[in-house]
Amino acid sequence: MRYNIRRKHSTGPERIVYEILKELHIPFRHRWRVGRFEIDFIIGRYAIDIDGHPQNGERNHSIAELGYVPIHILNSEITNNRENIKIQLKEIYDTYKFSLRSI
Repeated sequence: MRYNIRRKHSTGPERIVYEILKELHIPFRHRWRVGRFEIDFIIGRYAIDIDGHPQNGERNHSIAELGYVPIHILNSEITNNRENIKIQLKEIYDTYKFSLRSI
């Protein structure tokens, strides 16, 4: 079961990613639940978490079992390398679009 989680407050790095996705016109879901986990951004089958902490392998495994590819981007990477994040997000979206065409 998936559903949108509405929150008024996002972290600074989340807002940056949100702005980049809007700027690039990439369709996404924000704060979406996948299984029992809340994911910051969903682009197609890519579950993108904005992190300021080490990752949980069990969480990644559970998300992958539900058909998503877990991707983690560090807060510091977002705040220090906005252009690099833009490139990464564009590549994720382009990969997703390409996978749709090959079906």
